Amino acid sequence: MENIKLGFIGGGRVTRIILQAFKNSNVSFKKINIFDTNNEVLSRINNDFPGVNTTTEDIRTVANNEIVFIALHPPVIMEMLEKISLYLDARTVLVSLAPKITIEKISIKLNGFANIARMIPNAPSIINEGFNPVSFSTGLSPENRKLLMKIFDVLGKCVVTDENKLEAYAIITAMSPTYFWFQFIELSEIGQKFGLTEEE
Repeated sequence: MENIKLGFIGGGRVTRIILQAFKNSNVSFKKINIFDTNNEVLSRINNDFPGVNTTTEDIRTVANNEIVFIALHPPVIMEMLEKISLYLDARTVLVSLAPKITIEKISIKLNGFANIARMIPNAPSIINEGFNPVSFSTGLSPENRKLLMKIFDVLGKCVVTDENKLEAYAIITAMSPTYFWFQFIELSEIGQKFGLTEEE
């Protein structure tokens, strides 16, 4: 993957999770460019991930990469797609990391752009143990699908699924543990009180 240039539009939590997963696995790319309007966000990225290029202004440089990740909240994605539509190369692969905004809506906003994938990452990806469902547009080539899966595999397990199932996976893998975490801890403590070791 040393010959691949990545762009990230949005430098928040999800982008940092992915960058950390790359760092953990010593995965390197030709270049990583990140755009965000918040200087503090980019300063933190520069401190934690030396070598990554960041900008608050040059959206063109970030959009003009082999693979571009949209790591923004749904309310601002459509506006951003309009801004980058002029700069996307026909060979660029656009990966949305957000829920709700469908491949069809993204394609329409980009005037029929076809190289689109959606992936909803979850937090354990930061230690390369994520469970991240992905869907591909019908126009995305087998070669690009294979390349994306190679990158996604660094984050943990990645399952290819129908787009209408993405949010269901996200609910089970990301939200459920939030609500059940305390019960898991309580069960572990009960097991130890009955004689099991922490490892068991």
